[in-house]
Amino acid sequence: MFKDSVKLTGRLLIQKYASRIVGGTYDAMGYMAIGDDTQIGALSQTTLINELSRVAVTSATASGSNVTFTATFPAGSGTGSIVEAGVFNKGSSSVLIFDGDNAVNDGSHEITYTSHGLVTGDKVTYTDGGGTAVVGLTDGGTYYVIRIDANTLKLASSYANAIAGTAIGITSGIGSNHKLTYGTMLCRTTFPVITKSSSETIAISWVVTVG
Repeated sequence: MFKDSVKLTGRLLIQKYASRIVGGTYDAMGYMAIGDDTQIGALSQTTLINELSRVAVTSATASGSNVTFTATFPAGSGTGSIVEAGVFNKGSSSVLIFDGDNAVNDGSHEITYTSHGLVTGDKVTYTDGGGTAVVGLTDGGTYYVIRIDANTLKLASSYANAIAGTAIGITSGIGSNHKLTYGTMLCRTTFPVITKSSSETIAISWVVTVG
């Protein structure tokens, strides 16, 4: 990983980083994400801590090409926090954003999401999106999918329970930004702690070479 930081005249700090994914893993690359927190997670995590932004990487990405991910944090965000970026091996469609009340059936303990694309046994990370967590689930918790049909799923506490059809009893939460995220991180870059005034913005550019 190579890096350089440039402090511009005015109120903008730019962080530039470059990383490389070796081999043919680009075939599976689906999206990049950027997050903001005071700690970093494991490489195998399926979502970034306090994820802020996500961009899709198409399957047309060729070996040896450079893929650039840029995110701008507005004034008031990112102060004194670690910022990390990750490349995942699933498409952005594998981030399911749902309403914690309307999409959750309290009686059947099912989550409804049209064309969710998941299968029984898929490992997902649940986040409550700043709302009140769905009862029975923990913000940041790992769960396993039980596919009911193309538009409906349940969650299990383990892979074995998912295969056996033993679901967690869930009931509605509050908020419209609940997420189930599926994917494995292929590589991650962690930027230094950013210190800025509340009126400054942060622009981050991360270039990943694949192949």
